[in-house]
Amino acid sequence: MAHKEDSFKLTVLSEKIILYDGRCDVLFVPSVKKDVIVVLPYHTPMIMKLGEGKVVMKLGREKRDLATVKSGLLHVKNNEVQLLTNL
Repeated sequence: MAHKEDSFKLTVLSEKIILYDGRCDVLFVPSVKKDVIVVLPYHTPMIMKLGEGKVVMKLGREKRDLATVKSGLLHVKNNEVQLLTNL
């Protein structure tokens, strides 16, 4: 029996560079309502406007700050997440 992956593909892009492109177990992103949205593997598909704050990812036991964003967009579909950020 096949089992689901415990991670998803994450791509984080700014206006000029790719900040991250790889696997991620958990992603924490700021929403426009000043809450933090948590994205897990096989999250429901969605498109969301980012608020101002830190984007943090977790891979295994390592937690890593990827960026502090002013705004941006989050796209989740087919166990892949893309963040288009304005730093």
